[in-house]
Amino acid sequence: MANYDFTNFERQGNIENDIQLNSAQDIAEAVINNTENTLRTIKIFTPDLEHEIYNNNELRKAFLDFSRGNRHAQIQILVEDLTNALHNGHKLIGLAQQLSSIVTIKDISEDYQNTNISFVIFDQSRFIFKPDRTSHTAISSSCKNRSNRLLELFNSIWEQAENNIQTRRLNM
Repeated sequence: MANYDFTNFERQGNIENDIQLNSAQDIAEAVINNTENTLRTIKIFTPDLEHEIYNNNELRKAFLDFSRGNRHAQIQILVEDLTNALHNGHKLIGLAQQLSSIVTIKDISEDYQNTNISFVIFDQSRFIFKPDRTSHTAISSSCKNRSNRLLELFNSIWEQAENNIQTRRLNM
């Protein structure tokens, strides 16, 4: 993780068009709004599927709409710990089971456990970044430089991550 220093990340690059998000509801709404304008990929890096952001019917519907009629749609989710999400019937887990060819959830390898950040990347061009995964403040931005850095980190972790078999529906 040493190659990825995200200290003051939210203040680097082109910050002119950054939008400050100050609550979990603001972040959830920004995820929904960005999803509505996404054509191909949504990549989520989250410690535990952040219930207050990702476990709502509006987001589930936005992800369903994104995937419908879009043969290129991909939602990739990297998580550290799904224990609470599995126990509480998180909507994204149900969606991953329903749309297993579109939504993939992988477990973060030990090398990247306890990473303090959380983010979502939309079509490799827009992102929402939380500098502290326990906080409810974030930025929404279209800064290409920072988006590329997040994408590089995500792809590196994705390659080492393992599919979470608990989020797959078994067909018998």
